[in-house]
Amino acid sequence: MKGIKLILIALAAIVTMTHFAAPVTAGEHGVHWLTYEQGLEKQRELKKPILLFFHLPYCYRCKNMERKVYKDSKVISFIDQHFIPVEVDLDKEKQTAKLFEVDYTPTHVFIAPDGSTVLREKDVIKKSRFERMLKYVAEGKYKIMTFDTYEKKAP
Repeated sequence: MKGIKLILIALAAIVTMTHFAAPVTAGEHGVHWLTYEQGLEKQRELKKPILLFFHLPYCYRCKNMERKVYKDSKVISFIDQHFIPVEVDLDKEKQTAKLFEVDYTPTHVFIAPDGSTVLREKDVIKKSRFERMLKYVAEGKYKIMTFDTYEKKAP
């Protein structure tokens, strides 16, 4: 009898937890970062721009960027929809860092579907500016104007 009571209590707890659990959103999981090699393969397949995030695990500026920008659910959703996100650890992936001439973290490099570098920026980027950068690249505005011009025209 005692065993049946425990089973019933456990089942009731499971039903209660699943009934009241909040739905999972993109913001809860964060950006789904790929390696550089995975990103290149995915870009050939999907023809989307790549967002390269060069970082170091112990970099306080990188952690700041992650906390203030990359945890935002709107940013995550926009990246998931329009980009192939690639995270590059400067300590572990020195060849990739050398290829893009990156020696500072964080550094963001945006690569067009044709493989050309269209935008790059060092240091922590405010969320509002980063969102404009994402839109600039996703909309292909780099083909017709500089980012500075785009920013001046943005509302």
